[in-house]
Amino acid sequence: SGGFVGGGLRTPVRTPYEIDDDVYAAKVAAVGAVDVLACHIPPDVPGLLYDVEARRFERGSEAVLDAIRDTQPELVLFGHVHQPLRSRVRIGRTECVNVGHFRGTGVPYALEY
Repeated sequence: SGGFVGGGLRTPVRTPYEIDDDVYAAKVAAVGAVDVLACHIPPDVPGLLYDVEARRFERGSEAVLDAIRDTQPELVLFGHVHQPLRSRVRIGRTECVNVGHFRGTGVPYALEY
């Protein structure tokens, strides 16, 4: 099974579709336990949040990180950070992959499930 969480977290830039952390957390909770979770915002893991081109940390989601720890989906797919320090990490049994990272490599992520 799979679930998707849309929207971004509030930033000083105030881009479209930004929502409050508690609203985003409610969306994550509403998805529940799934095998594959897709979302725009990565889990709040520093290596996934640092953009090496922009030389800054982007926002990550504590709610996504909590959901990973609580439900251990097989796979979490996300974007948001265009040139991350790390494009994937494992948290417990969950593989977390920045699928938007292909911009630097020219090779898109293909999910074979």
